[in-house]
Amino acid sequence: MNTLEKKLGFDRVRQMVADQTTNALAHQMCDRMSFMTDHEALAHELGLLAEMHHIVLMESGFPQQDFYDLTPVLAHLRLQGTAIELEDLALLRLSLLTITECHRFLTDEEQTQYPLLKALAQQVEVDPTLGRDLAKLIDDHGELYDNASPELARIRAAIARKSTEVDAQIAHALNRAKREGWAPEGAEPTIRNGRPVIPMLDTHRRKLKGLIQDESASRATAFVEPAEVVELGNDLRELEFEERNEIRRILLAFSDRLRPALPLLEAAYHFLARIDFLRAKARVASQMNANIPLLRPDAHLGWLDARHPLLYLQKLDAVVPFSLTLDAESRILIISGPNAGGKSVCLKAVGLIQYMLQCGMAVPLRPTSECGMFDAVFIDIGDQQSIDDDLSTYTSHLQNMKQLVAEANQRTLFLLDELGGGTEPRSGCAIAEAVLETLCDRGSFGVVTTHFADLKLLADHQPAVVNGAMLFDTEQMRPLYRLSIGHPGSSFAFEIAESIGFPKDILDNAGRKVGREQLNFEHQLQQLELEKQEVAKQRESLRLADDLLAELREKYERMNDNLQARRHEIVSDARREAQQILADANRTVERTISDIKTAQAEREATREARARLQQANVQIKNEMAEAEQQRQRERKAPTAPQPKEQQVPIAVGTIVRIDGQETYGQVVELKGKKAVVESDSMRMTIALDRLSGTSKQKIPSPKRTTSTITHGIYDEVNDKRLHFNPTLDLRGHRAEEAIEMLHHFLDDAILLGEKEVRVLHGKGFGILMQVIRQELHARRDVRTFHPERIELGGEGITVVELR
Repeated sequence: MNTLEKKLGFDRVRQMVADQTTNALAHQMCDRMSFMTDHEALAHELGLLAEMHHIVLMESGFPQQDFYDLTPVLAHLRLQGTAIELEDLALLRLSLLTITECHRFLTDEEQTQYPLLKALAQQVEVDPTLGRDLAKLIDDHGELYDNASPELARIRAAIARKSTEVDAQIAHALNRAKREGWAPEGAEPTIRNGRPVIPMLDTHRRKLKGLIQDESASRATAFVEPAEVVELGNDLRELEFEERNEIRRILLAFSDRLRPALPLLEAAYHFLARIDFLRAKARVASQMNANIPLLRPDAHLGWLDARHPLLYLQKLDAVVPFSLTLDAESRILIISGPNAGGKSVCLKAVGLIQYMLQCGMAVPLRPTSECGMFDAVFIDIGDQQSIDDDLSTYTSHLQNMKQLVAEANQRTLFLLDELGGGTEPRSGCAIAEAVLETLCDRGSFGVVTTHFADLKLLADHQPAVVNGAMLFDTEQMRPLYRLSIGHPGSSFAFEIAESIGFPKDILDNAGRKVGREQLNFEHQLQQLELEKQEVAKQRESLRLADDLLAELREKYERMNDNLQARRHEIVSDARREAQQILADANRTVERTISDIKTAQAEREATREARARLQQANVQIKNEMAEAEQQRQRERKAPTAPQPKEQQVPIAVGTIVRIDGQETYGQVVELKGKKAVVESDSMRMTIALDRLSGTSKQKIPSPKRTTSTITHGIYDEVNDKRLHFNPTLDLRGHRAEEAIEMLHHFLDDAILLGEKEVRVLHGKGFGILMQVIRQELHARRDVRTFHPERIELGGEGITVVELR
């Protein structure tokens, strides 16, 4: 077994993929899966996996069964005169149907979502007549149809007739034996030595003519084949021989039919195995919540939220993710920190993730991570003492370092655990430092764990080296398993020893030897890092609050713009109405003048014309007044100063007005110089000097003015909070629909300031659960998520903590 793969744990990953295959040839592909260094080949393999991963998660029409490997059978048929067995013919029919369905799904003209798999399928030629011939030849139970040949139909018809005759004769003989008392009570026909017999009492075994085929263990019962059935049985046996010979002849003929198509069939079965292999890797990716990151051709690590694949499967979301960047400027990371703090786990995770990726597998990183390529991965970890070779642990480490230094280049990734350990500290540290300086000069990339202070200081004079620390909670005296880049960590040897009850006088003596200043420095360094992370959390909380405020402000401005646009529209309508009224009035005046002129100013006609003009004038005034009233109703409320209200002392229950606003509320609680005011189902804490007590008995109804638009927004938020359910039930929904519902649900929860919600997706086959958790993993506003407790639903419910 590959030693590197065993140290990294890739042998277990390989076995996980193999366990997901159903095809023997696909299982062999798992065994041959190896480290790839060609960028184009790896990108193509990851592209195929990404498409298959999407199919496994989202597509219900892709074949899920009968991925049988028939390549050994096809190889056997290459010999002239050989015939396929009936059992293999049944598997051939089922697996060819699966190949046809896969091919049809991937090469459909309307299908553009899986171009790489489509190109793979287009390399395979499937003969549709072969499948149709098999469907006519063999049934779902693996038996040849009676009409597979005329001769087979004749033989089986004869067998059916003979079987009926045998049954009739057996029944007749048994009835006679029962009447005569020769057969045991409740006796029934049975089979012995492949022949039909009836049970007879031993004392009467000779009273029925026939052959004794068997007897019971106690010899109390003999099994007799009646004489009249013997001849019929012989005829039936001959017909069965004829049936087997005819089946053999049919299989030989069909094998001759298959032989010219063997090359195409073998290619088709290699395609089926390839699909099964990709499907197995996709299923493992779903189990690990893994993704396909962005692949670069150069040596580079730009990882976000990385998790150790095997540890993640064991502990799920209890595993703390880490982010890591190694590039041309910062190529070597030196990790220090407490024992059992996660240094070695982090180092192994780096090696295993990179190795998995370059073997064409998805890895547990955020999909926006950037991953480069290396020509070799080198690891030196653990106790490698060899009795056979007479090597000590340190000697083994030295030999590994010798090999690494001899082969390292700019595309080497090395992983060195506890570098410099196993020998006298000063010498071991000096050799370790010299090795790292050489690797720096070679341009290699690597991750190193150490407790040596001199190696931690290497970053001060080697630009390519950066320090990292596994953090430790000094209050609860426990490791946090969080990687922090940019500063060295402390081993916290004294703190850990004190927490387990180590003798205080010994620790005090040791502290004097080390120097209390050094201990205080390491402690303060750790505290500064923890405070830095807490500040980062608070900064993120403030950013989310700013986003919410910006969203509310944008909504207010949009509503205000709509209101202003409506106001201009109303004014424009009013102006058009006034212009129409004036135009009507002008036409009335002109018509009146024309009537007067036409009547030659006769007194009576003039009087009538003036009356009509007066009537028109009154109508115009009424219409103008009505239009003005309509404008007043549509316009916003007047802002003329209101009469000053009589102020009263503020107490619990007092109706108050907020200074500078038209907002009223009722005091529900006094807190020193502040009051809790309830207004329109919302509570606010406001300074007393901003409130004016009124003599009102109830809160006035708010006027819908521009100044109350913001209040409306809060009303909408409060209404959303009132009806918000912190549990989202996605059972029974398709993946696409469930993802959309999940994002709306999380957006509402964040808007309302919720910190924890629950997503109910059920267990089933686990596909919906994987889709949901993959989406949660990709959202920056999700702090973490984990399954619910067993007694509350377990894996069927995911609890989500929001930032």
